[in-house]
Amino acid sequence: MNAPTSAPPPFFASFSEATREKLFAGSERREHAPGETILSRAQTTEDFYFLLSGRWTMRRFVRGVSEAMVWRDDAPGAWVSGVAALEAIAPTDVFADRPCQVLVAPRDLVHALLAEDPGLAARLLRDIHRWAERLEVHAALTRAKGP
Repeated sequence: MNAPTSAPPPFFASFSEATREKLFAGSERREHAPGETILSRAQTTEDFYFLLSGRWTMRRFVRGVSEAMVWRDDAPGAWVSGVAALEAIAPTDVFADRPCQVLVAPRDLVHALLAEDPGLAARLLRDIHRWAERLEVHAALTRAKGP
C-alpha cells in the first residue's frame, strides 16, 4: 500500500522518505470499528501494529501481576507487538475505542528498516524503554496493594 500523500504523522516524520515508502508499501492497512478486537493476547503474531488514526485501548497482562495494565492511546504511530520478549513478559489485548486505522507491518520488514534507518531504531528503542518503565511501575503498584 502506498504511503499517505499528506504530511506523515509526527511518529513517521523523523524517518527517511525511503523508510516511510517501504514501510507503507510492505504493510497492510486495516480498519477497525469501535469495540472491535485488534489484537488478542491469545493470538500469536510477530507483526508490528502501528496506530494511524483513532484510539485504542491496550491491556497488558504482566506475568505474575494480578491486574492488567490498561493504556489508551490515540497518538498516530503508537505501536504494539513485534517485540517477542515484550509480548512474552506482558501479552496484550488491543481494542478499538473509536474507528481506527492500523498499519500491520511484518517483523522482517521492520527489522530490515531498523538496519537502514537510525531514526526508526531510536524511536522503537525509546518506546520499548517507556513500556519497560510503565510495566515496572504498574507491577510495583499492584504488589503494594497487596493480595
